[in-house]
Amino acid sequence: MTAHDVEFGIKRVLDPESPGASVAVYFVLEGGQDYALGRSSDAGSVGVRALDDRTVEFRLVAPAPYFMSVVNRPDAAPQPRHAIEHQGEAWSAAEQQVVSGPLRVAEHTPERLVLVRHEGYHGLRRGNLAKVECTRSAVDDAYPAFSRGELDLARVVYTPHTADHVHSQVGGDEPLTWLAYIGFDHTHAQFRDVELRRALALAIDRSALAKAAPANLAAATGGIVPPALYGHSPDIAPKLDRDRAREHLGRSGAGGALTLALTAQDVWSELLEIVVRGWRNGLGIDVRLDLWPGHDPPAGSLLDHAPMALFGWMPGYPDPEYMLRLLLHSEARTNAVHFADERFDELVESARQERNDRARLERYHDADRYAVADRVAVIPLVYGRSTALVQPHVHGWWEFGKSSANFADLVVERTA
Repeated sequence: MTAHDVEFGIKRVLDPESPGASVAVYFVLEGGQDYALGRSSDAGSVGVRALDDRTVEFRLVAPAPYFMSVVNRPDAAPQPRHAIEHQGEAWSAAEQQVVSGPLRVAEHTPERLVLVRHEGYHGLRRGNLAKVECTRSAVDDAYPAFSRGELDLARVVYTPHTADHVHSQVGGDEPLTWLAYIGFDHTHAQFRDVELRRALALAIDRSALAKAAPANLAAATGGIVPPALYGHSPDIAPKLDRDRAREHLGRSGAGGALTLALTAQDVWSELLEIVVRGWRNGLGIDVRLDLWPGHDPPAGSLLDHAPMALFGWMPGYPDPEYMLRLLLHSEARTNAVHFADERFDELVESARQERNDRARLERYHDADRYAVADRVAVIPLVYGRSTALVQPHVHGWWEFGKSSANFADLVVERTA
């Protein structure tokens, strides 16, 4: 693979016919946004170009102090054009994949991933792993196998974990890197009304959430940008005020029951019960939970099944731009709640173009405050720590948001 495969891969992510899941990350490239949204059909206008086999040039539309984190993402990796054009969707199958790194995929199903060492690799990655077997389960189910030494590592991502033995293993010192929030379908007749959204936000008892939160969560009292990221805005989430909540509910004219959709309800039930109890007792609103078992949401968005849902959002790179623009900008493909607000878009775009770091952060603070406190675009619920249980013979693991150690860098020192 060459630099030309880097250019090909990023333009493939931006392809409007089949865009990548996080395509808006690459809107920082010249022409990237217009190409991905179908406003331009000229792939050559996109600001990524191979100058020779080993050199790639990127042209940006705005200052991007986070950009090296962007090109370190998996979807920025080179994609082998010769294999994709020859074999189509089958190019990544285990028996014919093109591999440039130290590990290759030996098996891949929705519940299991097996990586084995690529014998043709002669690079400098320092790890000694010969094989990695990854499976999915609830962390409470994984812990017994971990405690018996059958698992080397158990990652805890996006969920509270409830077993006492897991609590004892995970401290509260890891950075709070991700957000769980209640999102609304802003195209739905009920939730187009900001008064109803304000009423719901003001009826949540965050002190009760703080008491009930397990070790890897903390009640969200600030904005969308989590505390671990610079640009966090503390103390802007609406505080409990039942009298004001009832006033706003009265102005909204809303009545009847509400439905909130979520997955993996077993681990969220205690926290959501606090939220639902506040809405029932404080506002007289009956709330039904639309529960989807398992790790994955149903096909499409949860908001296809209910006008309100529990979501998680984790930074793909350590910058407030990711949390705010990709979550709520009207042209972000990852804007699951369909929030479209011209003022918010202006705040985010002005922050992106700002070259002074202090002024840039102030604009992101303004955007966060506007979204959470003024427009209640979403309701921040808790901040979370992506944590891992790691056996002492595994060395080199680290984690921050979506970023984590490469398996090829881990060293396992087993004893007889």
